[in-house]
Amino acid sequence: MVTPDEITKPGPDFDAVIRLFKELDKESDRGTVLVAGAMLEEGLGELLVAHLVPNPTSSDPLFDGPNAPLQSFSAKIDTAYRLGLISDRFCRDLHIIRRIRNDVAHRAASCSFDDTSIADRVQALSTSHGILERSPKWVSKRGVPGTRFQFIEAASWMLFFLHAEKVRVGKLSARRPEFGYSVSMDDDEQPKSKSAT
Repeated sequence: MVTPDEITKPGPDFDAVIRLFKELDKESDRGTVLVAGAMLEEGLGELLVAHLVPNPTSSDPLFDGPNAPLQSFSAKIDTAYRLGLISDRFCRDLHIIRRIRNDVAHRAASCSFDDTSIADRVQALSTSHGILERSPKWVSKRGVPGTRFQFIEAASWMLFFLHAEKVRVGKLSARRPEFGYSVSMDDDEQPKSKSAT
């Protein structure tokens, strides 16, 4: 199991990524997709909470409940991108994983990484991040890995990044009250409009 100390180290901790990989690899194909999707959504939610102004109540109206604006994985992804917490490529790749997860979750029959629709999306994911393309020696020594490996590899490093970034991200501060909450109309120093005289 990956400990919190392991995911807070600066930069990539490849040992932690490998441990995450091994945890996901214990699941069936369907389980791998569902667990990875759930872990990524949770990690993204935690990153958002770590960055946003603290919520004063135990229930967060942004995240909790069926009508909460950040209840869905898609909304969390887009919000994290718009807040500058993740890059446009990471945003796009989280959406690819979200689509794979949604396809798997809504299938009555079993699914496999060999299914064309899943394999095509995993290929798009691998092409996007390009780790295999940047690792010709590794590929030449071991061969091009299968679709399942490629999915778990991407999900593992992405999950590691979200957990590590949660510790590093700056917290927004609550804004001070705007001037209308403190000025007085009785102040003689204020300029008066012609209609007020």
